[in-house]
Amino acid sequence: MIELTALQQEAIAAEGTSFLLGMAGTGKTTAVHHRLLHLLAQGEPAYAILTIVAEPDRAQGFVTAVQQSELGPYGDLTVTTYNKMAMEMVDLFWPLVARPGGFVRPYHPPTFLTYDLAQLLMWHIITPMLNAGAFADLRLRPQQIVSQLLDTLNRAALNSLTLDEAILRQKVTWTGAPERLIHLEEAAAAARQFRQTCLEQSLLDLSLAVEIFDTQLVHHPEFHRYFSERFRHLIVDNVEEQTPAGQNFVAALMDEIVSTAVVYDVGGGYKRFLAADPDGGMRFATLCRRVFRFEEPFVTNTPLIHLANLVQNHLEHTSLPTAEAGEAVWGVVGGRYRREMAVELAEFLADFLREQQIAPRDVAIIAPYLDGALRYMLTQAFQKAGLPYYFLRRRSSPRDEPRVRAWLTWLALAHPDWKWHPTDYDVAEALTLSIAGLDPARAELITEWLYRPETPELLPLDNMPERIRERVGADMAGLAEALRLWLAEYDANAPTEQFLYDLFQFLSQYRFHPEPDTAGAAVCDWLMQQAVRLRQSAAAIGLETPAAVGRTFIDGINQGLVTANPPDLGEPPDPDGIMISTIYGYLLAGEPAQVQVWLETAATGWWDIPNQPLSNAFVLAQSYDRARPWTIADDGLIRNQLLSHIIRGLTARCSGGVILASSDLDRRGVRQDGPLWRALGTAVKGS
Repeated sequence: MIELTALQQEAIAAEGTSFLLGMAGTGKTTAVHHRLLHLLAQGEPAYAILTIVAEPDRAQGFVTAVQQSELGPYGDLTVTTYNKMAMEMVDLFWPLVARPGGFVRPYHPPTFLTYDLAQLLMWHIITPMLNAGAFADLRLRPQQIVSQLLDTLNRAALNSLTLDEAILRQKVTWTGAPERLIHLEEAAAAARQFRQTCLEQSLLDLSLAVEIFDTQLVHHPEFHRYFSERFRHLIVDNVEEQTPAGQNFVAALMDEIVSTAVVYDVGGGYKRFLAADPDGGMRFATLCRRVFRFEEPFVTNTPLIHLANLVQNHLEHTSLPTAEAGEAVWGVVGGRYRREMAVELAEFLADFLREQQIAPRDVAIIAPYLDGALRYMLTQAFQKAGLPYYFLRRRSSPRDEPRVRAWLTWLALAHPDWKWHPTDYDVAEALTLSIAGLDPARAELITEWLYRPETPELLPLDNMPERIRERVGADMAGLAEALRLWLAEYDANAPTEQFLYDLFQFLSQYRFHPEPDTAGAAVCDWLMQQAVRLRQSAAAIGLETPAAVGRTFIDGINQGLVTANPPDLGEPPDPDGIMISTIYGYLLAGEPAQVQVWLETAATGWWDIPNQPLSNAFVLAQSYDRARPWTIADDGLIRNQLLSHIIRGLTARCSGGVILASSDLDRRGVRQDGPLWRALGTAVKGS
């Protein structure tokens, strides 16, 4: 049973509007969890309480609090994000907003575009532009262009800007080479075409749903009447991670209901790349009747506070106390290469946890990035050391998963009219993953003799010389032939999701996979879901033939489509294992840990910000002065501020100490000596 402080109890029982202010780990979220329980215990129905969280993962804390309270039914409890609520409300009030929102067919119900589908629509729009030479010298992959164009649309809406205002901001604040202005014009043309397609086809992507909700629905008398009669109490967690549109919503309606409790994490705002506005969130300190200041840390300790001070002093030229910073560093692990670092870290942690009697679940490994190679190195090293672990996944690119590439390869070969030509490597990799026991060398031999990429097709086994067939093995060659025949005889007119299901059934036979292929099942399920969504939206996004749909499906994934719902591969994650996460994934969703490992501490990735020449998140912030040019000095300043806030946020979520793990050379073989490593210099030397 948690013993609540007097300040928490006062905040829990507060009437009217209240603002809970303090660093992470000072008990604010615990207070609003109990605020929810207090309302339910007072007889308020769950139906009348709205809780808005910054991240979907944060909703579980409120649900768990109610589950453990034994207060009775709570099925009508609404715990949601602003973005999700905006889309649901626009759908609910569609007849009120469709015509004034500019939709060509307001009587036609909307089709919601997930982020995955929005990428495919944008990909469909920019492909002819790329072929005509647009964005030619930007040195960006097509998928990066797609994601940045969608970012501009989303950031404009979430910052309560029109698309034209957002485009103008980017142009007038640019101080670099004039050629970039041409690319910004090209980006504007693509974004406008995307928006026009949505209006013509009644498509609702995130940007359009938020724009309509923020500019029309929130101010509509009917919505005000609905909201005030439906909800009596509002709880907003982490308002510093909310966007201006989300903050506007809370500010517009908080006085029309019985009570509002708003939580603000000082030093937060980690979602600034996603349009979060920590400065705008502070206005609730004056809008709320009561302000509760939480200053006593429940998680961190003085050495960790001093460690964060050390980094801030270095980056922002402050003079905060650092005397005990060295005591927060519990170990330093190194290696010349990343592989050596991963092995050394696994061995160090195995000994350290055993000696200190610390459970793996009390350890969090935080890295600036988790590319496929690093994930593989950590997986191999931890498995060898017998350490349980799990990855806290947010967004990922499915093309990085070999099984996804394999299934798309077979999909392309079964539909040669789609004119998508897998490479020799693609086919060899697909054979290796589809036939248990077939090693890469023999898969390459099969591909060399039986695959014709120009067609594309697999040739009959008779085209393989006997001597090669003997090297491959009769059984393996026979299975490759069986797969070829199945692909050749399959009904090319069947829906893509049906093909994927039938392919999984075929490859699940004992002769192909003696053991259940759980990873293959996860990939099949994910691909089928994507295929169904695309088929249902195909006409609306301009894909008029099955071949066009098929090519877009394969192209989108292979060009790097990013998904927030990647397939679950391998064994289920061990909830009692070591958490492995990216920086922002941990800060936004991870639980406090006793021990943190700062991975690749010497990498510049801790200090880097995304290279987005077509969508500057900071210029598009509502609070940014659009008349002020964005300079190199601004870029350096924001990097230092973000890194300082990151370290403050990490130490606030750590109760013991940190372990620094880094490699001398990065993945390209370049020596590492990043700003964080330099900032930690005295603490590292003293450890």
